[in-house]
Amino acid sequence: MKKKLSLLLATIMVFSIVLSGCSKKNTSDGTTSNPALNRNNAKDTLIVGMPEAKGELLPIYFSTSYDGYLVNLMFDPLLTNNEEAEIIPRVAKEYKISDDHLTYTFSLRDDVKFSDGTPLTAKDVAFTYTLLADPNYDGRYKSEVRELVGYKEYNEGDATEIEGIKVMDDHTISFTFTEAKTDNLTKFSMGIMPEHYYSIEKGNIQEIKDKMQAFDIVGSGSYKFVTFEPKQFAELEVNPDYFLGAAKIPHLITKFTTAETSLQELAAGTIDVQLQVPANDDNLSQVEGPGFLNIAKYPENVYGFLMFNLRDERLADVNVRQALVYGFDRAGFIDLYYDGNSSVLNTPISKVSWAYNEDVNPYEFDPEKAKALLEEAGWKVGADGIREKDGKKLSFVWDTYTESKYVDTLIPLLQADWAEIGVKVEPNLMDFNAMVDKVFTQQDFEMTNLAWSLTIDPGSNYTTFHSSADEPDGNNAGGLRDAEVDRLLEEGSKEFDFEKRKVIYQDFAKRMNELVPYMFLNQGDKWDVYNERVKNFKATSFCDWTYYILDMELED
Repeated sequence: MKKKLSLLLATIMVFSIVLSGCSKKNTSDGTTSNPALNRNNAKDTLIVGMPEAKGELLPIYFSTSYDGYLVNLMFDPLLTNNEEAEIIPRVAKEYKISDDHLTYTFSLRDDVKFSDGTPLTAKDVAFTYTLLADPNYDGRYKSEVRELVGYKEYNEGDATEIEGIKVMDDHTISFTFTEAKTDNLTKFSMGIMPEHYYSIEKGNIQEIKDKMQAFDIVGSGSYKFVTFEPKQFAELEVNPDYFLGAAKIPHLITKFTTAETSLQELAAGTIDVQLQVPANDDNLSQVEGPGFLNIAKYPENVYGFLMFNLRDERLADVNVRQALVYGFDRAGFIDLYYDGNSSVLNTPISKVSWAYNEDVNPYEFDPEKAKALLEEAGWKVGADGIREKDGKKLSFVWDTYTESKYVDTLIPLLQADWAEIGVKVEPNLMDFNAMVDKVFTQQDFEMTNLAWSLTIDPGSNYTTFHSSADEPDGNNAGGLRDAEVDRLLEEGSKEFDFEKRKVIYQDFAKRMNELVPYMFLNQGDKWDVYNERVKNFKATSFCDWTYYILDMELED
């Protein structure tokens, strides 16, 4: 999911650890024992394995991390962040913030070009952000522009431009907000789209979606689009005129792999990298076996969760939600699956964040407490062993995704533990991308499990848990509406004193821990496994592998 646009003031010591690897050896027939070196395209092509991307390859529309990797490679934002979680310029050369913290003025580099050779100017920046305010825009990033001066007049009225966006010249642009907020600066990590290529009349944003669905992609990034084969792969080629210098790897393919086959593909050399390998002993032994695979290991800025749909009157009861959390042995599941490389999380703030708060209810496994909460809420065990009340049963459909060893382990454990407290759950296995549409667009589900890839700032929780994000295609798909959560998120966004802001988000974490709109599951180490022929491969807590792509090289 794209939840990776915010954070200020965070610093963390990040470790990238190489766990294994050895030199290649010659075999009797003259080939090497590293099969990736014998692949036909080995010399000039990096193949990265990852779960299937949806093919939403424009910055204003992508919704999964897997599409996000491709977008990162093909488009550049005004600002980005480094591995210390510091916001740094990208397309912007520098920026200034007015004394009242309302206006942000950017001076752009003059050497950035789109892949068709057209220079990137301030007009392209204005165009991109204006698209997010289009009356018919149906993506997830309306929050980036909703608080700009003139948004409402453009979105709901006859205005032909947003008053708060001012193009001063080809390389200078300003944005003026209605309120001074700490995290306004984080709104400028949206990839810039070329106006000359995607220009539309106001209200005709479907034309851009049509181009996206036809994979008609033009950006300014380090790589250019070549092709996308659904359920198979996406292919990019180097942008030789990239303003930060051409990448050293001419061709890049993201191959859509499954948990069952990805490590075998690494061993066979059909892929060079596999992202997001679960950190456990079984996978470690498979990585160590071939002798030419390394692990980039780092604390993940990600957490797994089971989301409850609070529009369901059964799940709207906080006693039911708390009982479901008490009734599942989260620690047992995590120990079984991750072999000590992950731990239980009880709030939506990552343990690598400066706002993390461990002074919350740990919800340790307690079936008897779960039963007591359900009894107190009036849910009595029926003849079939399932609790019921007012003609309704605590029997749920759990939308989850196929081709995941994580889910394969989770399903029987969750079913068994909840059956013990009188709750039935049946998994509905779906294609991941279809599930994302069902949950976020249709909001037609009872519960589902996913993971958030977090941003560098806890303020991004605003777009996930604030009541205003409870809308189709919004991140608040579970429908949480809580006045205290809203208040804390609003205060956190307006507080400029770091220590006070930290307290606000710790209070927010406590409130979320009480409400449990999610059953928070786990956070721990993240592994990206790569062939030793990929030199300078790196990924860290706050920067994924695409951030380091210009440093990577292939050994031939």
